[in-house]
Amino acid sequence: MNEKVAMSEPNKPRDDTATDSQDDSDLDGRIPNSKLERNSGPFLKKIRIKGYDTTDALPKTLKFTLLDILGIIISICSFFIDVALDLLVAIVHYNNGNTWFFTLTVCFIAVPSLTMTGFSLRWYLVDADEKKLPPVSMRRWTLRIIFLVLQMGPILRYVDSLYYGLKSNRSKGKVQEQVDFYKLMIYEDADATLLRLFECFMEAAPQLVLQIYIFALSHSASPDVYSWTELIQLVSMCSSLLSMAWALASYQRALRYSLEDKKNMTICGTVVQIIWRFFDIGARVLALGLFASVFPTYLFMVCGVHYMIMFTWIRYMGTEFCDNQCEEFLYNLVLGVLFIFCYFNPKDSPTRRRFTFYYVLSFLENSALMSVWFIYCPAHVTYKYPAMFMQFLSFVLGLVIMIIYYLLLHPTKNITVWDHWVKSRPSSFRIYNGATSAATKEVSQQANTQEHKL
Repeated sequence: MNEKVAMSEPNKPRDDTATDSQDDSDLDGRIPNSKLERNSGPFLKKIRIKGYDTTDALPKTLKFTLLDILGIIISICSFFIDVALDLLVAIVHYNNGNTWFFTLTVCFIAVPSLTMTGFSLRWYLVDADEKKLPPVSMRRWTLRIIFLVLQMGPILRYVDSLYYGLKSNRSKGKVQEQVDFYKLMIYEDADATLLRLFECFMEAAPQLVLQIYIFALSHSASPDVYSWTELIQLVSMCSSLLSMAWALASYQRALRYSLEDKKNMTICGTVVQIIWRFFDIGARVLALGLFASVFPTYLFMVCGVHYMIMFTWIRYMGTEFCDNQCEEFLYNLVLGVLFIFCYFNPKDSPTRRRFTFYYVLSFLENSALMSVWFIYCPAHVTYKYPAMFMQFLSFVLGLVIMIIYYLLLHPTKNITVWDHWVKSRPSSFRIYNGATSAATKEVSQQANTQEHKL
C-alpha cells in the first residue's frame, strides 16, 4: 500500500490559483489513486516517473532548497535521538533492577519498529513489481535489507530522498532528468514521513505515557529530589513529544507538496503546526500518564474503550487507503492507535465536525482522568496543582494555535469560522447574511450606474 504523488494531464501548467475547499482542513488522507496502476504508500496520488507528464504539485523552480535539506537532516537526527534516549532509559531501568519497567520499555521500542519494518519491506516489494519504476540493483537490495534488519527503514528512505533532491539540483541543464529526480525525491520523502509518523505514534506515544507513569511513581516516593533516572526520563519524554509533533507536521508538508490541488505549506505554517501538535499531544499523554500512576490497570480499559470508539468511527468513515479489505482493516487497526493520542484525518472530506467531535471527546476524557488522578494521588505530591494547570493550559493552547493556523496560516487562505456552518443548513443568520449581500450588491450596482452617468 503505497500512494504517491498525483499526475496531471499532459502539458498542463501548474495552477498557482488552486485552492483547497473552504472546509478542507489539513488534509492527512486521500482517496487513493493507483500510482502507475497500483497502490503502495501514503495517501498520495502518484507521480509518473520516467517519460511522463509532470504533476501540478511540483514547484515551478523544482529547486531542492537548503530548507528541504535541513528538514530531512532534522528528521534523521530526531529518529536517532529518540531511539537512543529510549534505549538509554531502558538500560537505566535495568541497572536499577526494575526488570518490569525495562521489559515494557523495550517492548514499546521493538514492536512498533518491527511493524514499520514490515510495512517498509512490503512497499519495496510492491515497488519492485512496478516496471515503470527504475530497476533496483542487487547491491541496493542488499543495502535495503541491512537497513531493515537494523530497524532503520525510514532512514534509508530519507537518505534516498536527499540523494534524489541533490541529483535534481545538479541536473538543471536537463529539464526532464531534473523533473524525474525531483519526483523521486518527493516519492521517497512521502514514504519516509509516513513510516516515521506511524512509528512515532506506535512507539514514542506509548513510551511517553509509560515514562510519565514511572516518573510519577518514583517522584512521589521522593518528591524533594530528582534522581538521575528521572532526569533522563524527562529528556526522553521531551524528545518523544517533539518527535511526534515534527512527524505530523513534516508528513503534512510532504503530502501537500505532492497533491496537485493543494497549495504548499509555508515555513511559518509548518512551525506553528509543530507547536500546535506539541501542546495538543502533550495534554493528552500527560492526562493518560498521570492517571496510570494511580490506576494503572484501568488505563488499559480507558484506552481500550477509546480505541474501540475511534476504530468504529474510522470504519464508518469508509477509508480507501489499501487495495483490498484485509489490508484496509489492518491499516484501520494501526490508525486507531494514533487516534488515542490525536486526530489524524483519514479521508479527504470536510473535517470541521470531525475535529469538533474528537476534541470535545478528548476534553471530557482528559478532564475526567485528571480529576481522578488529583483526587487519588498521594497528598504529599508537590506538583498536583501545577500538573492540573499545565494539562488544561496545554489543551487550550493547542486548540487556540490550531484555530490560528487554520484562519491565518493554512495554505488555502480562505478558511473562515462561520461559512461552513452557515452553508450547512438554512438559518436566520444565513438569510440575513444573504439579504445583506444582496443589498450590498444592489448599492454597488447603483454606484456603478451613477459613475457611468457622470
